[in-house]
Amino acid sequence: MTADRSDERERILRESSLAFFGAITASVSHELNNVISIIDQTAGLLGDLLAGARYGRPLTEEQLERLAEKVKNQTGRGVQFIKRLNTFAHSADEPVREFELNQLVENLTALSDRLAGLKGVTLRVQFTNQPLKLVNNPFLLQQTLFLIIKNLLTRSEKNDSITVSVSEQDNGGKVLIIAPAKESAEPDRPENLELLVESLEGSVKVGSEAENICYELLIPGIKYR
Repeated sequence: MTADRSDERERILRESSLAFFGAITASVSHELNNVISIIDQTAGLLGDLLAGARYGRPLTEEQLERLAEKVKNQTGRGVQFIKRLNTFAHSADEPVREFELNQLVENLTALSDRLAGLKGVTLRVQFTNQPLKLVNNPFLLQQTLFLIIKNLLTRSEKNDSITVSVSEQDNGGKVLIIAPAKESAEPDRPENLELLVESLEGSVKVGSEAENICYELLIPGIKYR
């Protein structure tokens, strides 16, 4: 590889990685904003109830319990979003390290769920029965998966589902992503997909099976238990 080609490759990877990081962060910030808005509305309602109580309007235990439960639920959602974002952010700490594939896929699909929800699409995940530890680049792997999922979402319609399954194959991990095929949509390879897969030293197959579009991603680097 020439120096110019190497520099161009690094530039593309850097720019696409920043865009990916920004997309995930923006999605989580939207979710956190929704959480804070609901808590703020609940606090406002509680204030109205307390103001009414001062003028003799009954304030029941049931009303307080309902509001407390609503705040508790939203606080739990917020904490979960922050934990997922924190896990995601730390995946960029080192270029290559050990990670568990099931956990990585679960966290990435959960972070992608808002984008799917905006289109009315369901993301389904199927895991291996045993932990599957790999030594590779977890950040680039998530970026690759997100690129495929986002590409499939552009082709999906309301009530469609995208299935992401994890398994072990050829001394590595396999992630199979399947979505319904549309008559006007042929399977394709999103921009930068090959570059990302090459950086993972993996391989990707894109094709059709029955009435589905299939992306089969193989990632080397398995670490046996």
